[in-house]
This record gives sequence, C-alpha cells and structure tokens, in this order.
Amino acid sequence: MELISLDAALFTLAAVLGVALAPTQGLRRALLLVANAAFLYLFDPLAPLVFTATALVGYGAARLAARGAPRALVVLASAPLLVPLFLPKLSAYAAPAEGAAVGNVLGTRLVLFVGASYFTLRALSFVVDAARRRECTFGLFDFLVWNSFFPTIVAGPIERADHFARTYARLGRPTWDDVSAGVVRIFQGLLKKVVLGGVAIRWAAPISGFAAEGAQQPSWGMAWLALYAICLYAYFDFAGYSDLAIGVGRLMGVRLAENFDNPYLRPSISEFWQGWHLSLSFWIRDYLFLPMCGRSRSVLRPHVAALTSMGLCGLWHSPNLGWLLWGLLHGLGLSVHQAWTHWMRKRFALKKKLAKSTAYRVVCVVLTFHFVAFTWTFIAIDAQQVGPTLRYLMVLVGLG
Repeated sequence: MELISLDAALFTLAAVLGVALAPTQGLRRALLLVANAAFLYLFDPLAPLVFTATALVGYGAARLAARGAPRALVVLASAPLLVPLFLPKLSAYAAPAEGAAVGNVLGTRLVLFVGASYFTLRALSFVVDAARRRECTFGLFDFLVWNSFFPTIVAGPIERADHFARTYARLGRPTWDDVSAGVVRIFQGLLKKVVLGGVAIRWAAPISGFAAEGAQQPSWGMAWLALYAICLYAYFDFAGYSDLAIGVGRLMGVRLAENFDNPYLRPSISEFWQGWHLSLSFWIRDYLFLPMCGRSRSVLRPHVAALTSMGLCGLWHSPNLGWLLWGLLHGLGLSVHQAWTHWMRKRFALKKKLAKSTAYRVVCVVLTFHFVAFTWTFIAIDAQQVGPTLRYLMVLVGLG
C-alpha cells in the first residue's frame, strides 16, 4: 500500500469511522489496535510480528525499571531493542524486490521494517521514563495501542506516552474543532508532500543525480538552485507527512505533538533543532545529550555530548559515511554555538545590543540556513562516499 494513495485514504477513513462508531472506550481502543496491526500487515505480513516482539521487549524492560530493578538488568533487558533500532537502515545495502520499499526522507527502507526505528525509539523512551518515575504510563494493552498508532508509524512524530495520554481518553470522540482542524491539516500535508515536494524534487535534479554515471555537471547557478530545492524538498516531504499524521490524529480526537516550527527561519543551529523534527530533537536532548552531560561542570563534556549524540543521530538515520558526517557536522555546529553562547554571557551589553538588531538576526538566519543546506549535500548526493559531495561543493564556490 502506497502511503499517498486512494487505498491509504480509504483505509484511514475506515479506521477513523470504525473507531468513532464503536460504542465503548474499550472497543474503540481494541479497534484502533486492530487498525494499527492491519496497517503494518498491508506493508508486509511479518511487520506486525516485528512490532510485537519489539513492544514486548520494551514493555518488559519498562516494568523491570518501574519496579526499581538494577540498572544493569534493565539495560540487559533493553539490549535487544538495538536490533530493530538500527537493522532497518541496513536496507540501503540490500537490493529489495520491486515494490518492497517505501519512501523516507532522502532515502528508502525495507517494508518489512516499516516504522521499526520509530516504534523502537518510543519503546526506549518508555523504559527510561519508567526508570525515572518508578511507574509505567500505560498498561500493556494501551502501550501497544500507543506505540503502534498507525498515523505515526512510518515517520513520526515520535509521540511520547505522557503526551499521548493527555487526549487518549477522547479517542473516537473528536470535537468539531478537532474535525475541522484535522481536515485542514491533512490538506496542508498533501499540499506540502505531493505538490510542493514534487516541484522541489524536480528542481533538485542536478544535486540528486550529480553522482550518477555520465551525469552532466550543472552550472554554478543551477547548482545553487538545486541546493535550495533539496532543502525545500526535505522540509516539504517530512513536514507534509507530519501534518498528515497530526491531522488523522485530530480526526480521532488525539492531539499529537507538533513536529516542525519554521526551522529554516531560525537564527542558530540550536534553534534550528527547536524547529526541525521536534520529537526527534527532544528525544536526543532528553535521552542522549543531557544524560551524557550529567551534573558535571566540565567545560569539555557538553561539546563531546553534542558530537556524540548527533553522530548517533546520523547513524540512526542510516549507518553510512554520509549520514555520520551529517550528524557530526550538526554536532560540531551545536558545539560552536554553545561556545559562542558562553562567550556572549560574559558580555551582557553586547548581547543586549545584538538582540535588538534586526540586521544581526537576518545574518544569523542566513548563515544557519546555509550551514544546514551544506550538510544536506552529504546525504542528498551520495551517502556512501564523500568524493561526489566535495566535487559539488567545489561547483558551488565556483571551482568546479
């Protein structure tokens, strides 16, 4: 089943109406769980089994953590989650059969593992939260419903259990505001993903096909145009899907977390990550970066944490050189921004003056956007090797 198709639309409509018409809350949740399993099954018959095995491991580890089990035991119980967390990305090294792949931002993955890395991240957050709070947000049944919620299964948002629980009781009982906002959000998602994303990826052809054998080298102007186009495509494709997921959730009475907030208009790389893929950004912050920093007063430790957490983020997207460099570059950008922020704190008068300067903000937005744009090239051209990307960057600076 294609994600953007009549079949997907009919499936979603049937799921929304089925949940809405169910007379009791228990039946509504049961029907949603069936719909979630059916969504996975339509991509591959084994996908529900992959999810079930992952979910049971995650929930079992969370129960141990909630009971105060030793950290080593919780870690050991959670260790199998590393398989579905990274294994799907190895599909980049396989040649899937025709029709056996679904689209993902700037890449593909095997249908068998559709959404595996997303529901695994949710399971891991559930384990960590259970250890911190000494309780589980959901019982097993509701845990399965939440973690397999089909609108979020492919590309997020990486909805957290406590946020999902806020509106979970309204499942199948949306207000008129929910329905109207959901329809508008779905329209916006289709506009971004299908129309604007489709136009952007065509204009990005010089960069996406640059590494192909026999590809003609673009002119300086076309190279820059393609760079901007691939940035817009990445946003429209991913933000469009998030809009679709949030819109479908609203139709069911569930309010999912926002995932994008004008990321390309942010004046720093730190603020960029407060606007781009928010659910992933906050997951990295809360479950990787802050634990790595700990309570240490070390000046060096936050910089190491930034590089390590973003490097892991890159490898999570796909275990190859391009994504690793993408992650490390973002980690380096965050590290530099930390140093700049620390330096500015000691110069309050200058900081206050710059904060009021519109020109300074514009310059910061332009610099941040272009830094992000250049990092996209490491995965948009050829994620397996750096040579083609470096040649394209040479074209951009007029040395190609």
